[in-house]
Amino acid sequence: MQSQSVTQEKHNHKSEGGVVYRTACQNPGCGHKFDLRVTPGNASLLSGTIACPRCRRHGGMLKPQGRLGNKLFSAKLVFRMTGVAPRIDEDDLADAAELR
Repeated sequence: MQSQSVTQEKHNHKSEGGVVYRTACQNPGCGHKFDLRVTPGNASLLSGTIACPRCRRHGGMLKPQGRLGNKLFSAKLVFRMTGVAPRIDEDDLADAAELR
């Protein structure tokens, strides 16, 4: 009787070789949804800023939102507000005047 050894077959699926972040741009007026594949070779994407492929706004930070499936995560691409100064309410002005 012949016996054959079974070896593991390599599967070249897209899901292997990293994780996928299903990302939504939070730039007002954009809302573009795209998949961002993170592999060991480009893992530095998670610590830096990236640009949205549709609106091209740079400086976005990837904020994880949870797990959707095996090697599939949800994330938001959020941006800092620019050109908007914080508003001082009238109540805060009155309180500051009383302290002086």
